[in-house]
Amino acid sequence: MKRIGIIGGGISGLATAYRIQQAFASKGFPLEMIILEAGDRPGGKIQSEHREGYLCEWGPNGFLDSRPDTLELCEDLMMRDRLLPSRDAARRRYICSKGRLHQVPETPSAFFRSNLLSVTGRIRILGELFARPTPAGVDASIYEFGARRIGREATEKLLDPMVSGIFAGDPAVMSLEACFPRIAELERNYGSLVKAMMRLAKERKQQAREHPDSEVQVSSVSERPKAQAGPAGPGGVLTSFHEGLEALVVTLTDRLGSVIHTGCLVQSIEDRGESKAGGRYRIMYQDTGSTSEWDADAVVLAVPAYAACTIISNMEKKASDLLDEIPYSPLIVAGLGFRASDLPGPLDGFGFLIPHKEGRKILGSLWCSSIFPGRAPEGRVLTRTMIGGYRNQRVMELDDTRLVEIVLEEYKEILKWNAPPVYVNIIRHSEAIPVYTLGHNKRLEMIEQLLSRHKGVYLTGNAYRGVALNDCTREAVRIASRVREDLFQHI
Repeated sequence: MKRIGIIGGGISGLATAYRIQQAFASKGFPLEMIILEAGDRPGGKIQSEHREGYLCEWGPNGFLDSRPDTLELCEDLMMRDRLLPSRDAARRRYICSKGRLHQVPETPSAFFRSNLLSVTGRIRILGELFARPTPAGVDASIYEFGARRIGREATEKLLDPMVSGIFAGDPAVMSLEACFPRIAELERNYGSLVKAMMRLAKERKQQAREHPDSEVQVSSVSERPKAQAGPAGPGGVLTSFHEGLEALVVTLTDRLGSVIHTGCLVQSIEDRGESKAGGRYRIMYQDTGSTSEWDADAVVLAVPAYAACTIISNMEKKASDLLDEIPYSPLIVAGLGFRASDLPGPLDGFGFLIPHKEGRKILGSLWCSSIFPGRAPEGRVLTRTMIGGYRNQRVMELDDTRLVEIVLEEYKEILKWNAPPVYVNIIRHSEAIPVYTLGHNKRLEMIEQLLSRHKGVYLTGNAYRGVALNDCTREAVRIASRVREDLFQHI
């Protein structure tokens, strides 16, 4: 019988626990598991709030179906028929430039006909074919990489708002290799992103000619073909559930059952040595005011980096200090509902992002009722506006009244709205999204080297190898495989 402790009951902890159960069951290995969650509910930031006929997400809005990770989890949980693809309108994305919304073109040809960038800015992008490559061993920032390859204007108007939308971060301090490893890989392999896109497109056409029967079929999730990656955003269809993204958490919670314990704040882990009976590691935690202990053969830390830092500080101080170097962006999400009849026209798109250079008080806005059906009552619309981010650390000082005023002021100038909200939902995250600053991958490598001295301790979550839901579900499979192999390496 192996005993495994999962610290953290967010999506990473739940998915990892489920995958560990699967891995052990497939080999017939006996398992005792506990999931210790500090909050009063599992799921972490994934929470779908239903109030007054509106469905407002506290955290992510969904996941892209262009990657298999979360789809495979839904398949195993028998949730495939509950998936909800976003509307076609969600492919229309906008960027606010000089006080006006510009639709981001969905194809390269349309991009060069668009006036989102100046003529000079568009011509400069063609210079990407001749840009200097990133020197070997250099961890380039997103901003430096973009300015060097596609020019400053495109970087400030396209890359900067994209980074705000994903990380609420600052591209000048963030590592391209850590945040967008695929882009770094394409530059290394092809010397140019334009050359890479042309070569990959040619290879796809060649494969289609050689294997016509293996062409991608229309997904059962969506009745429309998969959207390819392009200037308007990543490929795939944004996907959720009719009940909201929390449906995934609820299903995982039901499957895992009594192994989940909420209200349990883990304080530390003690490495007791390999020969200790009952498990090498002792987990100390607070449960309803009293101190409790649980011995485990392996421990998975599926908590934010700042929490993991505290938990392992006595066991591995150097690794704790490195974890403490991973910063988080503060973020406030203002969910506002309006009467459609009060607005000058229908919302028809995903929403808009704002380059930092514009000097606005918001990062952007998602048009939730346009993205997914059922997010607002009939005749109403729902928007979610992001305020704060890495470059606005004092945002939490603003009260709710002022936050609503800021959003309405920006809507009036950008969207020409002058309507009062009929629904308000202010969601505050003081430490919302981890920011992969320069040196992130090297830092992570050093952390793992230090923790390797404590066999059976694993780190997972969105602070390390990707912030998206798909990244968390992918890592769940990897960690579960490592746990099984390490605990049963001689079988």
